[in-house]
Amino acid sequence: MPKGGQDEIYRLLERWTTFWLTARRVPGHELPHYQHGNDSGWDNATTFDPGRVVETADLAAFLVLQMRELARRAPDPDAAARWSGAADRMRDALLAELWTGDRFVARCAHSGATWSSSSLLDLMPIVLGGELPEPVHTALAARIAEHLTAFGPATEHPSSEHYQDDGYWRGPIWAPSTVLIEDGLRRAGHTATADEISARFRRLCEQSGFAENFDARTGEGLRDRAYTWTASAYLILAAAHERRRRRH
Repeated sequence: MPKGGQDEIYRLLERWTTFWLTARRVPGHELPHYQHGNDSGWDNATTFDPGRVVETADLAAFLVLQMRELARRAPDPDAAARWSGAADRMRDALLAELWTGDRFVARCAHSGATWSSSSLLDLMPIVLGGELPEPVHTALAARIAEHLTAFGPATEHPSSEHYQDDGYWRGPIWAPSTVLIEDGLRRAGHTATADEISARFRRLCEQSGFAENFDARTGEGLRDRAYTWTASAYLILAAAHERRRRRH
């Protein structure tokens, strides 16, 4: 990519990341917060049932990844060091403040009250892969496996009292979360689980097409029945599977 394009990518990613670090942090807090479930893209996930202005583990993990990318793309060593340090601090705060020893919790940004849920959102810090300590990513991988149905990872645990077959982010399988989880598991070394998620989701698409989301129990396509991100996710997983197959 021409240097001008690289510079533009850096500039836009820096502005986006800085928004979260300035407009979405309580003074004195390291971790940023969502103001509503809609901010996360998981609009009605059960993580947000106890409160709306919430510091969550998934948000911190995604920002760590963004800051790592900014460090790689930084125009000079000082900027690279600044972003690397910021990523380290947020990762350390994530583990120190939201990890309980067996799970991540969410925290009210104002009162400090914490809670856990049966939402797959609480497990999304797996996107950090091997950057997480081994006990942490292993515990996340085990919990993710509990969300798996025959078709992939349900966004609400299938045994939860809040599970709904067509409940948007309270049960159905979604392509973006599936791809992110598969990638994080693979980078953390949980390749068997990653392979299984990839295989199940690819079969789901081949059976039910590229719907916006899917009934996690039956595999039926839900909502919009022709969604580009679902098709894109299928192509990403299928291409990666084919590359692995050829290597072996």
